[in-house]
Amino acid sequence: MSYSLAFSQAIVAAVYIADKVQQGMFEFIPTKQLAEDLNLARPSAVKILQNLNRAGIIETREGAKGGVRLALPAADVSILDIFLAIEQERPLFQTRVNLRVTGAKPTRVQQAIIDVMTNSEEAMKASLQQKTIADLVSELYE
Repeated sequence: MSYSLAFSQAIVAAVYIADKVQQGMFEFIPTKQLAEDLNLARPSAVKILQNLNRAGIIETREGAKGGVRLALPAADVSILDIFLAIEQERPLFQTRVNLRVTGAKPTRVQQAIIDVMTNSEEAMKASLQQKTIADLVSELYE
């Protein structure tokens, strides 16, 4: 199992939104323009933006000058925040196996596998927590 492409697309969308607003090009980015500029199918863009909105990462406004913008400062939005908004706590690794053998050894090996996978995913999340949308936007100008 792997995480969805929507996770990467959501990061790109958040960086795009933050950068365009920071440059003063928009107060709110039109959803249609975001989808076109990022080459996202409109339904995919809408779903990503809905998840980000539900998580409080972006806010929306209706109307002629409507669209989306970050609801928080870019420095307060970590990549982990985006991950949690999109992947919604789905595990990276499936660890439930149905062994026909029973006993202490199979139980221990199953637990060891679960521990390795859990620790790996926790390390990944800790790494994602360290990087923000502001960090990525600043990297655009290096």
